[in-house]
Amino acid sequence: MRPPDDSKTEDAATPARMLASAGLALSMPLTLVGPFVVGYWLDWRLQTTPLCFALLGVAGLVSGGRLLYRLWRQFG
Repeated sequence: MRPPDDSKTEDAATPARMLASAGLALSMPLTLVGPFVVGYWLDWRLQTTPLCFALLGVAGLVSGGRLLYRLWRQFG
């Protein structure tokens, strides 16, 4: 049986986890798709067809993986 103080702490942690999940749901698509879109636009403007798209795409994938790893370490 848990002491009564633990239930208050657990209830307070629930909104924090919900906000973290909402942040993840918003940041992951922007982290993964945003660099590809910006890279495509830069390639179109600068006439450097695969260069910016590939570089920014890889940076977005690395950043997304790093974000997932940090959240996994925080809540895991």
